[in-house]
Amino acid sequence: MIHDFFHDKVCFVCADNARKAITYAWFASILVVFICFIVACAVASNHSSSGNGALKFAAFWTVILMIALSIGGTLVMRRYQTPLALGFFLGVVLVMANQCLILTAIFGEESEYNSNSAAGAFATFSFFLFMIYSIFGGMLAVFRADLIQDEPLPQVTVTGGAGIKAPTGVPQTQGQAPVTQVPATSPTK
Repeated sequence: MIHDFFHDKVCFVCADNARKAITYAWFASILVVFICFIVACAVASNHSSSGNGALKFAAFWTVILMIALSIGGTLVMRRYQTPLALGFFLGVVLVMANQCLILTAIFGEESEYNSNSAAGAFATFSFFLFMIYSIFGGMLAVFRADLIQDEPLPQVTVTGGAGIKAPTGVPQTQGQAPVTQVPATSPTK
């Protein structure tokens, strides 16, 4: 009921072509991650002379995690669209959105009190990523049923006794079921 409300009433603009809207939102996040990487390099070079290594580490580590999320998310969006993969991906996106919000506050304070323009730029792009990841996570949660591509498992039927009928598409022997011999084992003393 709630899912249908969000799917049809709140997200009606992209409900007709959910896959396309989610793909555009994901590519927007990858573009901002690339810009954030450049800004993180500026933050690291700016903080190398001041001695504040914690902010340099926070900027670089976050960008490395964002790049890993971009690669993993692209794999999930293109190849592994199972319920488990999409659920895991949704959780990681929401955690990264929260981390971007925290970094916005940290680097915003650094920019304000120390007049550091690189930290201000990183805070701004972290906030943009917070918004993009939050919107993307919401879209992914609402439209996850439209993205899931379950491949059916091959059907296996038991024919009686110990014989198992092979799945469709697997060659079978004519007339007899294949016989497998189990090697005899001697009891150990």
